[in-house]
Amino acid sequence: MFGLTTTRRLRREVAEAKADATAETDRQRERADNAEQAQATAEYNRGQVLNQLNTADAANRRLHDRNLELGRRISALTESDPEYAARLERRVARLRLAGKRIFAAYGAQKKRADRLQQRLDDACGLNAPAVLAGSGWQSTRHDKKTGWAS
Repeated sequence: MFGLTTTRRLRREVAEAKADATAETDRQRERADNAEQAQATAEYNRGQVLNQLNTADAANRRLHDRNLELGRRISALTESDPEYAARLERRVARLRLAGKRIFAAYGAQKKRADRLQQRLDDACGLNAPAVLAGSGWQSTRHDKKTGWAS
């Protein structure tokens, strides 16, 4: 009426304001808890990643140093001893030549074996038209037994 409020109305408005403030405080507290949990998780994950990266970096450094040492050993073998390198080159050339000879001999022997097999087939009569015509007879047999014991 004249800007005056009743006690009941005032108490109701104060209770609503307290409820709204309490609800807002609870929402803010929940957001803060979630943010703290997310931050703790992120810090833990960062720590794990840093540990993994440190381990990988240490392994990488060891491998790098090992590669350098092995490279030095290899270069010491070939560069410091030109006679050793020349011997290796001669050996490679000899092995390539031997490989060519072996393949040529293999081809000749295969050709010879194929020719001899053909002569044997001719001598035994395995190239006769009747033998060639009956080449698939076993697959059509009705009394055929299966397995090794048959």
